[in-house]
Amino acid sequence: MKENKGTPHTKKHTSEQLIPYQWFWTNPFGERMGFVEWLKSRPFTVSYLIIVWSIIGALGFASTRNCDETWQLAFACDRAIWMIKMVTEPVAYFFSWFTAPFFHNGLDHILFVSIFGFLMPVQSFEVQHGSKATFIIFFVSYVFIGIFFGTFFNVGLAYWPDSEFFQFGFERNWMGGSVGFYAIIGALGFCSRKKWFLALLVICFEVINLTVIGIDIHISFIHVISFISGFTMSWALKSRGVITPALS
Repeated sequence: MKENKGTPHTKKHTSEQLIPYQWFWTNPFGERMGFVEWLKSRPFTVSYLIIVWSIIGALGFASTRNCDETWQLAFACDRAIWMIKMVTEPVAYFFSWFTAPFFHNGLDHILFVSIFGFLMPVQSFEVQHGSKATFIIFFVSYVFIGIFFGTFFNVGLAYWPDSEFFQFGFERNWMGGSVGFYAIIGALGFCSRKKWFLALLVICFEVINLTVIGIDIHISFIHVISFISGFTMSWALKSRGVITPALS
């Protein structure tokens, strides 16, 4: 972004803060943006939110298990990630990495992704480091998670068929935008002043998820690995010049 009338910014760049999040109507220096400028600065965030809420408006919420009750549920389930398909339907499994992020299984799920994902870390990273890097990190994280956990669960079940931990991975499908936005948090962590701080926050949050909220350990495991994938991808993209500071 270009500086307005050549006037130097007096505020610090967001990446200099301990937590590099920012309000979704501001530029990287915390200054309010006009609507058109704002829209141009966050096309990925805006597009994703429009798509996922439109899908919910048209089809309703998806389900992780009850896929045969309506054609809408069957449609969503066919586009979610099923670990067994890595072996039985590898082509469908591959395409599910790019369709599963757009389906959500409840109001709490979509609000978590929209508010704590896209209106906080995702749009912050996008305005600071660009839509291209955001798009790459978001979707490549699903490729990484699909390969890693598909292999992990299929191999685990093959060696320990009576393990409830591995069986659970096949009892349901996996969908939603949390994998991608945790990867973006990891990328923000790499680009921030204290690279370890966001990692610490994620670990603390997942401990609360497990002990207080009661979320399943598989989900927390996926979230943490997603964070690591985003952190690693951010390092790789920055070394290749894909991620550059947004100096507006």
